[in-house]
Amino acid sequence: MKKSILSLLFIFVAFSVHAKAKALSVQIIQNNPGQEKTWATSEFFEQSVINYYFDSGRIVSNSPIYITTNDSEKNRKALRAALIENNDGGMDYLIRIELFFKMSKTVAPDIPKLGNLDKVEWIVYNVGTGVEISSGSKKPSKVTTSNDNEIGIESFAYEVVEELTSSFDN
Repeated sequence: MKKSILSLLFIFVAFSVHAKAKALSVQIIQNNPGQEKTWATSEFFEQSVINYYFDSGRIVSNSPIYITTNDSEKNRKALRAALIENNDGGMDYLIRIELFFKMSKTVAPDIPKLGNLDKVEWIVYNVGTGVEISSGSKKPSKVTTSNDNEIGIESFAYEVVEELTSSFDN
């Protein structure tokens, strides 16, 4: 009898924790003027962010990588569409991470390279209200031959996610 009561209590606690889990949606924005193709660096950064949240037990989804334009109205419409889509999907937060590429040093679009990134900026929105909760930016640390690859991108993505997550995990 004690075992079944303890089992039921454990199941109740597990479901309670899961019910309070915050659902997140990630949207990567590639800011690489003159490019119309999604770069491998952007794709790998996005996958690293999603893996981080998934591995930490979060409910996470993503939108297609958005390639920014100089048209601010088009960019605002893309944000509104993402907020509506995520509200309909029951998400709590929309995390928009914009990757800025180095103009003169950006090379190899089909190879994930940390050295292509100049900086990353992010904004976290409450999906229900559309209100910006927090924002920030981060530059990659020194790029070397040992980290100018998937491992370097993943490490940098994890640093960004840990910093931005603190804004809604309080």
